[in-house]
Amino acid sequence: MSTLSGKSILIVDDHIENLNLLSSVLKAHYRIRVATNGRDAFGLALATPSPDLILLDIMMPDLDGYAVCARLKANPQTKEIPVIFMTARTQTEDEARGFAVGAIDYLTKPVHPQLLLARVRAQLGLSELLRKARQQCQATGEQVLQITRERDEHLAYSEHLTREIFRREAAEAALRESQARFDRLTDRLKDQVIFFSHSLQGELLYCSAGVQLLGIKLSPEQAIGQNWVSIVNWTPESLQRGSEYDRQLIAGEKQVIDFEISFRHSDGTLRYFMVHEYLIHDYARNIDLIEGILVDITAQKAQEAQLRTLVQAVEQAQASIVISDAEGIVLYVNPYFSEITGYTKEEVIGNNPRVLKSGQHDATFYETMWKTLASGQSWRGEIVNRKKDGSLFWESAAISPIVDATGHIVNYVAVKEDIGDRKNLERIKEDVEQIMRHDLKSPLNAIIGMPQVLELDHNLTPIQREMIGLIRESGLNMLDMINLSLDLFKIETGRYQYQPQPVDLLALLARLIHTFENKITRKQVTIQLNFNGVCPPQQMQFFIAADERLLFSMLSNLLINAIEASNSGTSIAVNLEHQQQTILTICNSGTVPVAVRTDFFEKYKTYGKQGGTGLGTYSAKLMADAMGFKIGMETSDIEHSTQVWLHIPLG
Repeated sequence: MSTLSGKSILIVDDHIENLNLLSSVLKAHYRIRVATNGRDAFGLALATPSPDLILLDIMMPDLDGYAVCARLKANPQTKEIPVIFMTARTQTEDEARGFAVGAIDYLTKPVHPQLLLARVRAQLGLSELLRKARQQCQATGEQVLQITRERDEHLAYSEHLTREIFRREAAEAALRESQARFDRLTDRLKDQVIFFSHSLQGELLYCSAGVQLLGIKLSPEQAIGQNWVSIVNWTPESLQRGSEYDRQLIAGEKQVIDFEISFRHSDGTLRYFMVHEYLIHDYARNIDLIEGILVDITAQKAQEAQLRTLVQAVEQAQASIVISDAEGIVLYVNPYFSEITGYTKEEVIGNNPRVLKSGQHDATFYETMWKTLASGQSWRGEIVNRKKDGSLFWESAAISPIVDATGHIVNYVAVKEDIGDRKNLERIKEDVEQIMRHDLKSPLNAIIGMPQVLELDHNLTPIQREMIGLIRESGLNMLDMINLSLDLFKIETGRYQYQPQPVDLLALLARLIHTFENKITRKQVTIQLNFNGVCPPQQMQFFIAADERLLFSMLSNLLINAIEASNSGTSIAVNLEHQQQTILTICNSGTVPVAVRTDFFEKYKTYGKQGGTGLGTYSAKLMADAMGFKIGMETSDIEHSTQVWLHIPLG
């Protein structure tokens, strides 16, 4: 083996292909370091250990080769490093300038490999001769001390050689450390990456510790000498693909190849790798070989499959899906969006969604929406938009902000459902209900007016007059209920104007109990009215601020529920407490079914009640909310009782 092997060479060139070419020629004989610009080259030259020789390109951006060489020669630490210029410049003055700044040789591109090796070997040989001269100077000891001026020169030269020896020893130590770092790197990445090289026939020449990723029971040492085709259960497509790409490298059709390959692991799962490989010449063995890396992309493939499924679901969703950036510019719409709005994705992408704006909502509506989104919260609501043909349509929309790792909003995603059919049904329902309320009033006027005519008969008995009075009162109550239904509709749609008036709550409760006297008798229950724990005197009054019609209807619903839910022979307690606050409770025997406890006040929620509509408690809460009351329910399986309470605000 040549005594020059193991020398350190720094190659400086701003073109990666030149670095790869020069490295491939020299790496079999020397230790190679590379830099792509003058500043990095100067830094590597100053580092310990410094290179034994520098191959320096002239034409580089920022700091050209002449400037780098001049700086190296001006620095005592680097001035002795031999510099060989490499350049495409062939003018005599260019070469002269190179030698002027301190270069020892000058090579023109393209560089012939054999010429390069010869020039490098010659310069390193000169350096080696200097080292041997130092040894000879030391051996001759006393004789060297007696020489004249040449003694001083040789002594200085010997000192220089000594420094070179120290630097080269440090370089060897650095090389060993570099190898140790590479070994640590391959060990740390063994769960993700495999480094490999194989002959042109497929025989493995090197394999890193990650070989276990291939699902084989071979150590890296045992894998060497095996053919890469036979040691792994590759899929047929992967074998064909790998062999074809190796052929292209060998034939020189491609310099570097990246491709995907898969195999069946010993645990039965299908694994995927990304291969990056290239052809090099091993000068030490004087053979061509293929080397590269395998990167495990199995998890990435699974994520890509999930993403494809998600994309397919979004594309086929029967709802409009719109994705925009943080400024609201549309980045994506799915096909259903185009189907509903009439706009193609090309017409919408890059624009603001305000193209759909109908003008049916005021500025406050949109300000509230964007304020909610800007705070990082999702906005949900119903919105009227305009199609491309100008027609309006209703959508139920859910818009959510998407944030990055730092918490900044980067996108918005809107999922919108066409609710035009539902809105039409609601309008039809409202129209029918209003017609029914109007038509019910006509026959009811006769029912209310007839008792007044009958009462003119002086031959009526007291019982008959009482019964006629009940008919009149029931008719008036029904009229109130019809009018109340109109009010409930206004409450639901947010158009009700609440105007509280003083109402004698004790008198109203007494009237309710009297109204339901027949129902109470049939159920065989009793009702006990208490005020602050005692039965109130008949003429006692207690006023609160409320809407009497709403209050009467609300308490009617609650009292009817209590009567119907009570067991025969039990008592219903109606308690009015007025201390720091006013609280009305209606407590009856029996419990609320478990199935409706959490939804007790929800619309249409009923269970096990024949003929029940689920509107009684719903309308009670609707009216309580309209008057600013707080309403709640508590039921106890232990005490077998249910209590509905009302917190009434002070007038």
